[in-house]
Amino acid sequence: MFGKTLNRPDYRKAEREAAKLLDDFYIAAPPVNPIVMAEQLGIHVKFVTFTGNSSGISGYYDCKDDSIYVNADEYPLRQTFTIAHELGHRVLHKDWAESEAYKVLWRDEGRQGRDFREQEANAFAASLLMPKYLLDKYVDRISPPSLSTLFAVSLPAMKVRLSHLYGI
Repeated sequence: MFGKTLNRPDYRKAEREAAKLLDDFYIAAPPVNPIVMAEQLGIHVKFVTFTGNSSGISGYYDCKDDSIYVNADEYPLRQTFTIAHELGHRVLHKDWAESEAYKVLWRDEGRQGRDFREQEANAFAASLLMPKYLLDKYVDRISPPSLSTLFAVSLPAMKVRLSHLYGI
């Protein structure tokens, strides 16, 4: 079932689903809090310490208990993106997460960068945390570091989003 899917990310779907969630929660100003969204959707967010071979995991979605597990040792802004990313898996890939094909991937690009579902979840997270309609209000008025602070995301995440949306 999952081997027959297109192995290319559907970025439009990721953006559409993030926009739908933002609309459902009436988000009119930054920052977006993915923990509140997840909890209101009945998804538990749990901060845990990963040890040993698992220490390279930023987080994962567990469909068995409808929970997002987040590495408690990560930088807080990284945790926020991780929660939004895992929420993206829940919204976009629930069937896959419930299948035997699902696997937790490390944050190392070499291990996860090519998986189309990871790319979609990243696009979902960026669209959720830094929606274009909110960025449009500020992008010409304040610097990327200030945007990063306002939207409560890391500066690298903001720079990638600005490059993607505005070519800057």
